[in-house]
Amino acid sequence: MPRAWTPLPPLEELNTYYKYVPTTGELILKKARCCRDSSYIGKPVGNLRKRNKRMVWTITHNKKNFYVSRIIWFLMTGIDPKNLLVEHINRNPADNRWSNLRLANSAQNGWNQVSLGFCKRKDSGKYRARITVNSKRIHLGNFTTREEARQAVEKARVKYHKEFACLELS
Repeated sequence: MPRAWTPLPPLEELNTYYKYVPTTGELILKKARCCRDSSYIGKPVGNLRKRNKRMVWTITHNKKNFYVSRIIWFLMTGIDPKNLLVEHINRNPADNRWSNLRLANSAQNGWNQVSLGFCKRKDSGKYRARITVNSKRIHLGNFTTREEARQAVEKARVKYHKEFACLELS
């Protein structure tokens, strides 16, 4: 079951407190949210936290935690991403530059993760290559060499995953 997203605060409220610098990816505090914030005005805000084996930037606003990338998307487009994910194209959660962000559904987000897509079979010694598209596993074949399997996976990822294809295989 997909995770229910907490609605973002109103755009006018976010614009009152934060300024986004698209070229650096920094979210700057414009106005103190509470008495402790006065020393942070004009400085980048956010905390790097571990969430489910990965690091993400978050901020606390009105006693609720939000992903910084979602706040940025809302500030730049005026559209709350709701159940979509704001994905980092280069998979670096610290890189919130506008050119590195895009919307993705859960499957597309999974496609942009480093994985081999092939394994060596113990029974035959060949490399079995496969990818997953729309929750269905696609068998690409059994290959004699690791390089042949890698090439088959890359070709299939470009065909099925398009701009979300992760081509960084080891």
